Amino acid sequence: MKRFLIGAMLVLHLTLSTMAVMAQPGYPSAPAGSQPRGTPASQRPAIMEEIGIDQKLHDQIPLDLKFFDENGEERRLGDFFGSKPVVLLPVYYDCPQLCNQILSGFVMTLRAMSLEVGRDFTAVAFSFDSREKPELAAKKKESYIKSYGKPAAAAGWHFLTGSEESIQALTKAIGFRYAWDPPTNQYAHASGIIIATPDGKLSRYMYGVEFAPRFLRLALVEASEGKIGSVVDQVLLLCYHYDPTTGQYGLVIMNIIRFLAVLMLVGLGLMFLIFRGKNKGNSKMGYLHNAFVPMPFLQLPLMPTQASTFAWEVDALYLLLVGMTLVISLAIAGLELYFAIKYRRRHAGEVPPEVHESMLLEIVWIVIPFFIVMGIFVWGASIYFRLYRPPKEALEIFITGKQWMWRAQHPDGQREINALHVPLGRRIKLTMTSEDVLHAYFIPEFRTKADVVPGRYTHIWFEPSQTGTFHLFCAEYCGSYHSKMIGNVTVLDPAGYQAWLSGNETSGNPVQAGQKLFTSLACNTCHKSDGQGRGPVMEGVFGHEVTLSTGQKIVVDEAYVRESILTPRAKVVAGFEPVMPTFQGQVSEESVLQLIAYIKSIGSTGRQEGAGAKAQAPAATPSAKATPAAAQPPPVQPRSQ
Repeated sequence: MKRFLIGAMLVLHLTLSTMAVMAQPGYPSAPAGSQPRGTPASQRPAIMEEIGIDQKLHDQIPLDLKFFDENGEERRLGDFFGSKPVVLLPVYYDCPQLCNQILSGFVMTLRAMSLEVGRDFTAVAFSFDSREKPELAAKKKESYIKSYGKPAAAAGWHFLTGSEESIQALTKAIGFRYAWDPPTNQYAHASGIIIATPDGKLSRYMYGVEFAPRFLRLALVEASEGKIGSVVDQVLLLCYHYDPTTGQYGLVIMNIIRFLAVLMLVGLGLMFLIFRGKNKGNSKMGYLHNAFVPMPFLQLPLMPTQASTFAWEVDALYLLLVGMTLVISLAIAGLELYFAIKYRRRHAGEVPPEVHESMLLEIVWIVIPFFIVMGIFVWGASIYFRLYRPPKEALEIFITGKQWMWRAQHPDGQREINALHVPLGRRIKLTMTSEDVLHAYFIPEFRTKADVVPGRYTHIWFEPSQTGTFHLFCAEYCGSYHSKMIGNVTVLDPAGYQAWLSGNETSGNPVQAGQKLFTSLACNTCHKSDGQGRGPVMEGVFGHEVTLSTGQKIVVDEAYVRESILTPRAKVVAGFEPVMPTFQGQVSEESVLQLIAYIKSIGSTGRQEGAGAKAQAPAATPSAKATPAAAQPPPVQPRSQ
């Protein structure tokens, strides 16, 4: 309570002291120049309506006006024009703040520029206060020339004073508006500089008290019509455009796009000539597309040979997109040219008519592109679904990717490294996985590409339509020797393919190898065909739906079998205990594929003889290795499905 009373007394004392001071004579009721009482703070002061800068680009400055220079000599304004661009600085020398900031900002800009006052352009500061005399102008000049640090610039930087008549004529001509403010006893005015051409026409305006050296340089180069500056400045003027509303230069994106488009066309032309020379007479590469461009002199090296049954569909969709792009691009360019000519500005004072929106036009350019895009989407989606949904009767080949090689295993046991032999006219399904990092199996002539991902299986299929040897690539960066992860796909006629199969040694087909692994890993001790083992029955289960211990239903496919081998406790079939150990690190990806091949073979033929009940789904596909009897739970009778 005591502290509260002391605090209250201090606040009361300060309040009374402040009121007493404000009551003394001469204490201003408000800062000088503030709004009258009763005027909202958000309301713009009336004097602000009288000041500003109105741009009068390309207007002629009256060069016959008479002013006095800093030496007191009467000079025509035209004496400062003639061969160089001119920077006009409207100020008054007795200004307490803003004008000094303008002159100081101009000096800072000059220091950062390679162009120099006197040598490359002329600077003219003139006072719009007719009461100021040449003596004050001379002092200002001496001060700012010294600040600039280049005495030779004195010959090209002039500080003028003049009569009220000359000042009014010049400020009106350049659009500079100012007013006397009695409450503050000073002029209210805007801040900025004006750049004029050598013959006295207004070229550019720059606002503020600080001026970007790059923009001032560009303005001077423009005003001089290329007489000063360098080739780089001329190039920059193609990329930058003067914005009258801000008084600054902005990047012209369209000019840059046009420049890059020209470079792209030149690059495409060179690439066409180089590829045409390299591929001339090379029938193996086959990059000339006769089906769409029958004239030899118009054949373009855009696509590889069509060597699969759906390659032409992919090419047709691609060429449609390219054709639409060309047509739309040419239409836009043509309309740009047409409108630029039709609606060009015919004279400086022309005001374009008001244009109202057209509901019909807006509906048309929304609805028509919508149907075009949806048509492309439906076509592309149909190709995608057929390309990535292998048919059931396809010949399955297992592919394993590894830095930096491709390993293929055929159903009859033949193995290949960085090569693949397939029969003509037969549908081929590739089941692929990776042992290390992400790869991508890409056969350009077949228009076939799919990511090969570690820890999962991806599938893709094709049907070769012509014999020959075609390129095989890894299309995903996979390490230092990614570019060497290449090979060949050889398509043989049926007789040639059978001869190739019989002429290559086999180490047993994947099903046989998987059966051996199934026994050697003691999987058959738990996954018994009579349903009395610790794990589910394997016969007749692949491709069917099973129920997990969580109640979720899942189809037994390659991914599920692989997961059950490497992480058996992830998804356990209902009615079984999670007793199977993991085989992670004990079997390779190739061994996993062999086990899957074996399980698929017994899954599609039904249960083996002696099975007493309907096959139960796998809880953990290859069975767990035998564990001590004391640690094993009693066998659980599988539920029938």
